[in-house]
Amino acid sequence: MLFGSILSSNAQVTEGFENAMFDTVKLLNGSDGGRFHYLNTGEMTFPVSWDTAYKYWASGWAMSKIINNKVEPSNYAEHLYSAAPGYGVENGNKGKTFMVGQNGSFFNLQRKAPGDFPLKGFYVSNSTYAYNSMKLGDFVGKKFGGKTGKDEDSFVLIIRCYKKSRQIDSQRVILADFRFTDSAKDYILNQWKFITIKDAFTDSLAFELVSSDVGQFGMNTPAFFVLDGVEFLGFNSVRNAHDLFSLFPVPANDVLNVKSISPLVSVKVLDYAGQVKYAASLNGFTGFIPTNQLPQGYYIVQVNSLAGKYSSTIQITR
Repeated sequence: MLFGSILSSNAQVTEGFENAMFDTVKLLNGSDGGRFHYLNTGEMTFPVSWDTAYKYWASGWAMSKIINNKVEPSNYAEHLYSAAPGYGVENGNKGKTFMVGQNGSFFNLQRKAPGDFPLKGFYVSNSTYAYNSMKLGDFVGKKFGGKTGKDEDSFVLIIRCYKKSRQIDSQRVILADFRFTDSAKDYILNQWKFITIKDAFTDSLAFELVSSDVGQFGMNTPAFFVLDGVEFLGFNSVRNAHDLFSLFPVPANDVLNVKSISPLVSVKVLDYAGQVKYAASLNGFTGFIPTNQLPQGYYIVQVNSLAGKYSSTIQITR
């Protein structure tokens, strides 16, 4: 399935899944297709696997428009595809679409060139199913904190970042924490939490869930989480952008040249925090960016022309 929902805001772009074209249903979990396929946003691919023999969502991702954050006894059928914050993160936390991930899920960046879609981060939270299991306990999972509220329970999402199949970073996101000396600080996450990715060149991410509540058959806490609002530091809104624009030489030293088959309007250079380091107006089909005053490292170049906008990552060396 192909869809796009790129929204630009200054130096960054958000993929919030809001324009996903499945208005006639509330859920995409693979049941509409073969055993294994992808949900494809244009910037990312999310694998999903549906077991055709036993007819259940076997692994990977589901895209959901099911809004249910009621705090009530956990129910697989009612809560699996819902987010504890209720809505998605867009439109002032009133978004209607988000991703639900299982333990072991991953997604890939759809890059035609290494500099496309430099990744800033995304929002995560608990699924309603996991939240209610930890909050109230159920027939498998314990109530976090136990009967006294003093059990040192935790539920952790481990995010591993890869580039060219090599792990380059990992970080832990605490989805529930009952390990505080002061139990008043204990919490189960039911808001969207933004996760900043340290290396914008990350091309794939894998997710693992770990719980303190483990039984004979493994983790008792429902192994699901939700993800939304993936943010990029630049965007390509022109079809076949690599045929329309060129930046050279790369790596750059003192000067970066810009060339376009459409009249140029402006250019910006940003660091990976989204801070503008250089900006200028351009005329004609060629221009240049003085880079001799910029520290060596990686930057995002945004070019605006009459044909549209384009961004790419470049390296400055000395």
